[in-house]
Amino acid sequence: MQGKEQKEEVRIIVVVVKNFKEEIDITKNKEKLKVDIYVPLQVCACEWENFMNRVFEVLTPYAKYIEHDTKSLNSEKAAKMNLFEKCVIIDGEKKISSVYRLKTYLPKILQEKGFSANE
Repeated sequence: MQGKEQKEEVRIIVVVVKNFKEEIDITKNKEKLKVDIYVPLQVCACEWENFMNRVFEVLTPYAKYIEHDTKSLNSEKAAKMNLFEKCVIIDGEKKISSVYRLKTYLPKILQEKGFSANE
């Protein structure tokens, strides 16, 4: 009887490992959320470092789902997008100007994209 129990335990372990591997593969195949952080890079960092620190506090728990880049508010792209204040742009579309709003909406946006905060 002991042999049957061991075989069953091994089978269960194999199934769990296989399911875990499939979840990892699914996560790897999903396209990451693109997050552009716009700050006035041409001025003293003391003007925008607090904003950046707070943004990264929000982004860090979701780092494996996010691709981020820091961009200048003084760029042509920012001008074309009518950006005049520190903000975060999600997937080139959604503008979020406050860290509080980012903290509120980021989990929802990730969930819409198929990512789970519990993954």
